[in-house]
Amino acid sequence: MKTDDSINVNGRSTCEQGNENYTTFRPVHRPNQTFYQYDYRHPDGELFSTVAPTLAECRNRRDKWLDKRSEMYKLFIGFRKLGEFDSILEAKQFADNSGLTGVFSLRSENYSDSWYATKQM
Repeated sequence: MKTDDSINVNGRSTCEQGNENYTTFRPVHRPNQTFYQYDYRHPDGELFSTVAPTLAECRNRRDKWLDKRSEMYKLFIGFRKLGEFDSILEAKQFADNSGLTGVFSLRSENYSDSWYATKQM
């Protein structure tokens, strides 16, 4: 979706889930060059934002982000996201060292695990 005005309102992206927004601008330090400000909001609500000289480059960066995102493991305690990790081991070590107690959940595209951690004596 192309917008003629800013794609932000009060510093927040107006991009809706599953859609892209972009606009062009010319920086003061490069008045002869046009750049694209690009936002894509994943259907789960996470926002990807970038600036590049072409719309094709913006979309290429988005596609790489989507590919990497599908390989990441997301760690939660309850509904609170603690972080994203490259491996199951890295995420579980982080959970063990966090000192937090409660229900941990680890999710990715093809993986799901949950466990309860109690206070360590």
